[in-house]
This record gives sequence, structure tokens and C-alpha cells, in this order.
Amino acid sequence: MKPTRKHIVTLIVAVVSVLAAAVVLAQMLSPFYAPPVVRMTGIVQPYDEKKSNELNTLTLTVGGTKIPFRVSRMDTMTGSDPGMMLLDRIFPPELHLTGAPKNLAPLASSDSAGKSFTLEGFLYIADQNYAVASVTAATNPAQ
Repeated sequence: MKPTRKHIVTLIVAVVSVLAAAVVLAQMLSPFYAPPVVRMTGIVQPYDEKKSNELNTLTLTVGGTKIPFRVSRMDTMTGSDPGMMLLDRIFPPELHLTGAPKNLAPLASSDSAGKSFTLEGFLYIADQNYAVASVTAATNPAQ
């Protein structure tokens, strides 16, 4: 039996469908993924060991300095995770900040307590690292 044009087209469609499904499955199961880009807004709190475990409060570590940061808003710029639900996945509630020292300096300064900041960068939840690309001091305090 000689293959007809209809058989060849059907075979090509079947092969492409199987390969496309294999690619999607490989991407879903891959341990290599792009971390979400997260924008986090909040107020730097005075350091208090008891209050550092309060709801929506993260302990940010810049160098060796621990900074309590009360998160008021968290948005993902990429990915599908709703922003504030990411806080539930960060346990213990601590993040190690990395980035340019000039960007992180305002957070670590002694007069940052009580000020509102917006941080944006890549959030590596499993490693509890936050690669900060920008830090902006907000003009209006976050609630």
C-alpha cells in the first residue's frame, strides 16, 4: 500500500502534536524556572525580636543587618502567584537581600525606621533570597 497525501498529513499532524505536548510537559516539570519579579511595598519597623514574627512582617537581611519590614502590598510582575499569597510561602519570614550596595543603602541606614519603601526584583522563594534591582523611598507612607 502506497502512502497517500492524506496519510502523510495525518502522520505529520500526529508527530507535531506529540512533540508539542512533550515540550509543554518538559517545561512544566523542569527544575529550572525563572523566579517571579516582585514589587514589595512596606514600612521599615524599629527592630524588636517579638514583633519580627508578626503577620505580614518580613525580616530583611542586608549584609549582617536585620531589618523588620511590614509588607503592605506585594505584586508579581511575572508569573501567576497572587502577590500577598507569596508571603505565606516564605517561611520562616526572612529574606536575604542582594543587589547593588547603593540601592540597598537607604534600607540599612539608621534613619530608615518608619519610612515607606518599594523594592523590586527577583524573588527566589526556595532560597529565601531577593535580588533587588531597585529601591524607592515612597513619598506617602504605606498603610
